[in-house]
Order: sequence, then structure tokens, then C-alpha cells
Amino acid sequence: MTFSSMFFILGFLPVFFLIYKIFPKQSSRNVMLLLFSLLFYLFGGLRFLILLLAESFIGWLTGLSIEKAAERKRLQRSILAVSVLIFLAVLGVFKYTGFLFTNLNQAFGMNLLMPSVALPLGISFYTFKLISYAADVCHGKVSAEKSFPLFLTYVICFHTIQQGPIVRYADMKNELETRILDRRTFSEGMYRFSLGLAKKTILADHMGTLADQLLPATSGISAVSPASAILGSICFTLQMYLDFSAYSDMAIGLGRAVGFRYKENFNYPYIASSVKNFWRRWHISLSSFFRDYVYIPLGGNRKGFARQTLNLLAVWLLTGLWHGADWNFILWGLYYFVFIFLENLFGLLRKNRALKSDSGRSSVFSVFARILGHLYTILVFNFGWVIFRFTDFGQLKSALSHFLNWSSGWQDASILLTLKNNLFILILCVLVSTPLFPALSRRLEIWMQEKRISKNGYYAMRLAYAGICFILAICALAGATYHPFLYNQF
Repeated sequence: MTFSSMFFILGFLPVFFLIYKIFPKQSSRNVMLLLFSLLFYLFGGLRFLILLLAESFIGWLTGLSIEKAAERKRLQRSILAVSVLIFLAVLGVFKYTGFLFTNLNQAFGMNLLMPSVALPLGISFYTFKLISYAADVCHGKVSAEKSFPLFLTYVICFHTIQQGPIVRYADMKNELETRILDRRTFSEGMYRFSLGLAKKTILADHMGTLADQLLPATSGISAVSPASAILGSICFTLQMYLDFSAYSDMAIGLGRAVGFRYKENFNYPYIASSVKNFWRRWHISLSSFFRDYVYIPLGGNRKGFARQTLNLLAVWLLTGLWHGADWNFILWGLYYFVFIFLENLFGLLRKNRALKSDSGRSSVFSVFARILGHLYTILVFNFGWVIFRFTDFGQLKSALSHFLNWSSGWQDASILLTLKNNLFILILCVLVSTPLFPALSRRLEIWMQEKRISKNGYYAMRLAYAGICFILAICALAGATYHPFLYNQF
């Protein structure tokens, strides 16, 4: 069951809200949230639910044990290390066993029997939640949760269990105990959910269909033209943002509808003017996790440029590996490491040279540099998504050859027709990937305030807009084939 399934939208969610609203007490609502989250996860398989319960129980005991050993720092760190090893070992067994056996067979000519290991729903996300909780308790950032049901609600909350955001316990603790649920928070949440649903079903899925036609990831890549490869890469780039940010919109909206305020997971990464800035805007909860629990503990940038570079290498190897058990994901992580290293090196050289110029010239140069930086960043992440798309290196090599072979295949009538037929939705997808529409919404609200128009009119317009988006999304779901969220596999 996913957020974009008819059963969830028209069955599970209405029943949950109806029952949740009946209970006035916070403790009763937490029980309902936990029960429905367990039911939601049960659709992924009973054995995986048992695994999640077992890991959550270990995480809960870990927090209590660390807090009990408050005066013994070495023991606290030992408990933390053991728990992290357990969580990572479980993640490794389910996510990387096939990858390990395949490479052992290829490297040493072995014939190891490939085990059949299915990936539990959201294991990468809830593993990081458990690790962040144990680390925060160890470092005194939060107190250990005494109630296991309340802790389990944090871990398994169905809003974020599949694809995040990776919500930290410190950000959810107070609202687990006391939160406000009224008509305004519910309407704000459902507005955000409806927009995310429309973004997924109308825009992201359409871009995914085009990407599969123009830049097939499995077979037929050798037959595409350079024009098809480039347009397909653009469609896949748009799909990646629209699909994953749509899930985050829906998760944040569902949380808001019941009183939780989850942090934003995307901040329009495609308007970034550097690769570093792109990763401050993309999948923010994952980037901040690696920053706070890997990069900074390794020393961050406090021990010189060489040590900073090694720390970044470790982070990007882990980032690539986290996204998938294939070499292309590791290559993808190293690809971004190279660009961030070069940007750090350039920044260091510029700082050492202390370049100075007159203010007017500096202003013009700054604007020009920002434009060039934005174009460079677009090329980097668009090419990066091509690496991300192909798990087979032979297919990846064939795809890359099309980008480099500019001598033939540009007069492709079918591609021009595809571009013409989909030009409007392509432009719409690009605009949705920018802050244009939120800016227009804020401007409209200010204008209505200046004209002394009642706020009810503005909220009525928002309600109508969300209603239209919701209806169009349902129509798109009813008339199209099923498209799972891309990050479900991670």
C-alpha cells in the first residue's frame, strides 16, 4: 500500500481520520495512530513487521541503557556502537546480500547460491531513525523515551515509514505528547497532501512514462538517438524531483493534518548554483543525517583540508551505497564527491588569493558567475541522474555514448513530435520545480490583504485549487497504470 493507491486515498485514510477525530484525548489518538501505522506496515508483510518491532524494541532498550549509564561515558559509547552494528548488520543482510554474492561469484569464479532476500518496507529510513535516536540519547540531546508504545509510534508512524523524511526523535517528541489538531491544521495538511498527490500522479508519472520511452533503463537503449537520450534524461531528472518531493509533500501534509510539523525535505534543489548548494536543498533529512552522524564525528572540516576531503569521501561512498546495492550507485556517490571536492578546492584557492575588485565590477561578475554556476549545476545533476538510472554498466556505457555522439541522429522526427506533444507539461514540470507558484500564492495573499479582501476568499481559492488537484489526481490514478514511488526501492 502506498500513498498514491486508491485503497489508501479512498479507504485507509478516510477511516483513519474518522476514528482519529472521534477520540479527544492525546493518549487515545496516539494509540489510534500506532494501530493504523501497524496496519499500514502489515500490508508489506507480517515477517517484516515482526522485524521492525524487534529492531524498535532493541532501539528502545538501547536508549534506556545509555541513559542509565549516564556517568560512564565509555560504557555509553560501547552500547551505542553495539546497537549501531546490529542495525547496520540487519540492513546489510536484507539490502546488500545479493550484491555481495554476485560480486564474489564474478570476482573469484565462485558459484555461490544467490539467497532470495526481499527488501523490507522502508528499512533504510527506519534504520537511520533508530541510529539517530540512539546517538542523540548518547550525546545528551534527548532523554530516553520511557514508553515503548510511544517510541514505536515515532519509529513506525505511517506518514514517514516508507520514504521519510528521516524525522528525528527530538523533532517529534513534544508533539507526540501534546499537539494541536483543529480545522486549520487539518485543512493545511490536506492541502499539502492534495498538491503532492497531483504532483505525483499527473506530473511525475507522466515524466516517468516519457523517460522510459526515450531513455529505457533495461533494454533498447542502443537504438535511441542522441536527441532521444538527452530529452529522456531531462524527463528522468524532472521525474526524480517531482516523484520524491511529492512523497515528502504528502508525508508532511499527513503529519500536519494530525498536528505534527515535520521539517521540509526539499528546498527547490534545481535552482541551486553549485553542487554543494544542490545537496543542501535535496533530500535534506538524509544530507543532514550524514553531516551530523558521519561527517562531523569524523572531524568535519576542523582538521585541515586533506582530512576534510577524506571525511567527504567516506560520506559520499556511504551516500551512494545507501541508495542502492549496485556499483552505479557507488559511482554516483563518487561522482558527486569529485565535484564537491573541486568546489571546496576552488573556494580554498579563492580565499587564499583574496581576490578584490571594485564594487560595480564585482556586482556584474557576481551575477555572471551565478548564472554560469546554475548552468554548470544543471549539467552536473542531469548527468548524475543518468548514472543513477542505469544499474547495468553495459547499458550505462551505451547511454553515455549517445550523449557524446553528436554527429548523427539529431533529425529525429519522432522525437520532435514527442517534444511538441508534451511541451506544455514539460514546461509545467520545470515551473513546478521552482518557487514560482508559492511566490505567486504569497503575492496573491498580500494583494488581497492590501485590498482589504476577507481572508475567507483566499482560503476558499486555496480549497478550490486543492480540490481540483485532488480530483485530477484521482482521475489520473483511475486511468493509468500503477507507478510506484521511485524511492520505495531504497
